[in-house]
Amino acid sequence: MNRSSARISGARSRRSLFAVLALAAAIGIAGCENDSGAGPEGPSGGDPGQTGPTGPTGPSDTPITLGGDVKGVGTGSTLTAQQIADIGTLVVSLDTASITANKPVIEITVKTSHGGNVLGLAGSTLRLGVAKLVPAANLTPSRWQSYINRAATPNVTTPALASAIQANTESGTAAGWTELGAGRYRYASTVDLANVTAPIAVAYEPTLTHRISLALDLAGNARALAPDNPYVDFVPAGGTPASKRIAATEKCASCHVRFAEHGGPRRDVEYCVVCHNDGTVDPDSGESVDMAYMAHSIHRGEARSQGYVVYGYNGTKYDFTEVTYPQPLSFCETCHEQSSDAPQGNDWKTTVSIGACAGCHDEGMSKTGPNPATGRYTYGYEHTNTIVPPGFVFKDGECIGCHGAGGIGGETLAVHKRDTARKQIENGDLFKYEIVSIENAVAGQSPKVTFRILDANGTPIDVKTLTTGRLRLDFSWSTQDLHNVADVAGNLYQGNRGQAIVVDLIANMASVVANGNGTFSYTLSTPLPPAFADATLGTGLMAVLEGRRAMPDGTDAYPESAIAFSGSPRSSLVSQDKCESCHKRVAAHGGSRAGDPMVCAICHNSSVGGAWGADPVGPLALGAFIHNVHAGNVAGVGAVTYPQSLARCEGCHLEGTYNVARTNALPLTVDAGTTASSGAETLAWKDDLADSATAGTCKGCHTSTDAIAHMQSQGGSFAQPKTLTPSSAQEGCAMCHAPGSTFDTEAAHCGVLPLGQCTN
Repeated sequence: MNRSSARISGARSRRSLFAVLALAAAIGIAGCENDSGAGPEGPSGGDPGQTGPTGPTGPSDTPITLGGDVKGVGTGSTLTAQQIADIGTLVVSLDTASITANKPVIEITVKTSHGGNVLGLAGSTLRLGVAKLVPAANLTPSRWQSYINRAATPNVTTPALASAIQANTESGTAAGWTELGAGRYRYASTVDLANVTAPIAVAYEPTLTHRISLALDLAGNARALAPDNPYVDFVPAGGTPASKRIAATEKCASCHVRFAEHGGPRRDVEYCVVCHNDGTVDPDSGESVDMAYMAHSIHRGEARSQGYVVYGYNGTKYDFTEVTYPQPLSFCETCHEQSSDAPQGNDWKTTVSIGACAGCHDEGMSKTGPNPATGRYTYGYEHTNTIVPPGFVFKDGECIGCHGAGGIGGETLAVHKRDTARKQIENGDLFKYEIVSIENAVAGQSPKVTFRILDANGTPIDVKTLTTGRLRLDFSWSTQDLHNVADVAGNLYQGNRGQAIVVDLIANMASVVANGNGTFSYTLSTPLPPAFADATLGTGLMAVLEGRRAMPDGTDAYPESAIAFSGSPRSSLVSQDKCESCHKRVAAHGGSRAGDPMVCAICHNSSVGGAWGADPVGPLALGAFIHNVHAGNVAGVGAVTYPQSLARCEGCHLEGTYNVARTNALPLTVDAGTTASSGAETLAWKDDLADSATAGTCKGCHTSTDAIAHMQSQGGSFAQPKTLTPSSAQEGCAMCHAPGSTFDTEAAHCGVLPLGQCTN
């Protein structure tokens, strides 16, 4: 039996309460009366007796946050905001599941995130899914078939279909719901598996693997409490269940953090597939919402030849034609990889289905149906620009002939590895860039950088032989906060618009010295200026070795750039691993700057000037720029569909690095003061306009008039004449937003995140 119990997905959200809810209870005490009037008066006087010992103190309710029970939950509609915040998320275990008299029977336990019992839960909150796993046949993979279905009618004026079959779940009934105590419940389903005839007939096959899964769907604001979805796979007739688990929910969480589909209660892939199987179709658009086809179509998004559009409850339109996917789609491993939670995670390499693959490869797909008896489409696929004769349509099940082991079309993984975008990243792993040392990083001297490039075997490459691709050394200072000011009093940057010094090593190969030990050295032709060592601006040199390599087959390689510092290293604010959980590899500017986001800071520093679109307040400094990119505010980058809440700063940031700007952060140039691309005006820093560091960075997400006014009231500034004074001298943000302060940034952001998405 395969079993999954719902778990806490992250710690409890800390909700900011904007109103305090008070509950008052009045207790009335009524006297006793004799029907016939007053009774006889009792005797007076007498010995009152001794005072007895004080009795034990009566029990008091344990707070929810300390593991206390929650009583009278019902549908959740009467829970207060404070109770919801204290509960955090519900945790449900599916303790037993069986088929009794052909009907599913389950027992579950419902707890708070602190271990307290959830009492008085209404049976109507239950959503029960029941499906069987139909074995692979005719060279097509196994598939889930729900026993609970409905005939869906369209909502739009001109639908694609008059009706369509859709898998569904059973809503719990009061008659089948029994509270057993201590947070335990039993539910006896009304669905007779042996008598499923409408809207389609589904035969009960007790020798096959069956799945029972559930969700809890509470009412009102309590919907946010929805737990992860437990499920059980078993064979009713006895035996070991087969498995079809091809995408672990944890994989999805690397970008999406935590699902909250259909209003919140659908959290887990293995629950979703019970309904989202290939017999479920949207009648409005005519599109399949099978999990594989749907997920592939959504992630293909703007690159799909036919936009994927479906309609939901009450005809709500979901248009995925503008979805942007942040890595090559050919990396199927991003979602599909064998693990304990996805034992069939590698099946995509050997199993081919038009219905699954055409979500991405939709250009040649054709379909007929859906079949009224099954609700399923029949798919075909026509290749173009191949050895296959034009007009020849393959049937589902025939794909494996060409894409199986030894097939003429190549196995699935081999075909995906041909993708240029994927090759650029994988080729990059064949090289390792290293900066061995930085010497003479002193004002008035020319720094010397010693470096090497290793191949996949760790053997040094002869850099002197390189004539193609790109190889550069970049220099910027100081490591306190990169600014590239050459002369403070003389109003000069070292390079145009405060840019880093960039040396093309291939073009300057004559100045590259081979050291005879696999390393090479380059000495900067100009000495470091006086402002390299400044009492206010600090000291320290940052150097980056970057560039793409040209491969023999005409493709490029994106190796990770190398970073080195003289003096104290610049502090890291974000994690490369976090960025690459979505991006696979951070590789900007044609793949030349790849790897650690710190590489980007050498150019995207506090001085680099520029503006975009109609918004003159557009800093190119890395933090502010990336905030604007992920919020979709940079016209040159285009629309970005960010897959989680922008309030979850630790999607990118290291803990404790995002409350306010660093104390030595300089104002961020937003306008270089000139439209010229070179010359004296571009070297002047005093004519720049700048945002204060914290306000300029936070504005990427907090764009409202009220937010801007608040930041200005606390010393923040926008598009003001550039100064070289750390912004902490004028901004009072840390007074309220520092760790542990009244409006700690982490706590404030946590308060607007969905329950279960807070880090702490």
